[in-house]
Amino acid sequence: MGIFIRTLIVTLLFCGGYFLWSYFAKEGYSPELQITEDAKNVVVQDSETDVKNGNAPQKQDIDSKGLQELTIPFLSNEGTIQYVKRKAKHKTLYSALALLLKGPSEEEKKLGIFTEIPEGTKLISVKKNEAENSIIINLTREFGDGGGTQSVLARLNQIVQTADLYGGKLPVYLYLDGKKAQDLGGEGIYIEQPINKH
Repeated sequence: MGIFIRTLIVTLLFCGGYFLWSYFAKEGYSPELQITEDAKNVVVQDSETDVKNGNAPQKQDIDSKGLQELTIPFLSNEGTIQYVKRKAKHKTLYSALALLLKGPSEEEKKLGIFTEIPEGTKLISVKKNEAENSIIINLTREFGDGGGTQSVLARLNQIVQTADLYGGKLPVYLYLDGKKAQDLGGEGIYIEQPINKH
């Protein structure tokens, strides 16, 4: 009986310790960043709310398939932002960022259009922090890989330009794999948050 109780106590202590470790090991991960079913419809432009406010999308912006036109900021060989048109079902910040991360088409690349966002970067979530009236963009860690100062500034600018177009120009905080980004690129360049300080 004594062995059973000791075994039970050790097991409970082990389970409790594992629970605490798994909880506090993720302390930098904000619950705001967890992926939800409605993540793709966060920060909606031309949404039901907009329709109620009299800001319904113009008919010419919606094609016969019900797709809406979005403007995506890539880069040009001249060192400027090069806006291209894309179509998506929803005109949301989530949709715009997802299209941005896909990069330019092969035809666009031949015209000197490119992106500084590292290949393999994926969009985890976009959440609006109602308490602070800000937006949290959560990307995979690949976004912070490689590149010098110019590359880092250019890729951040692409995110900022997209957020300004489809996020209502709210303060934008960048997270990588659920943790607030502090430095990016091969040189570990420190970034200030929010990333779109005007």
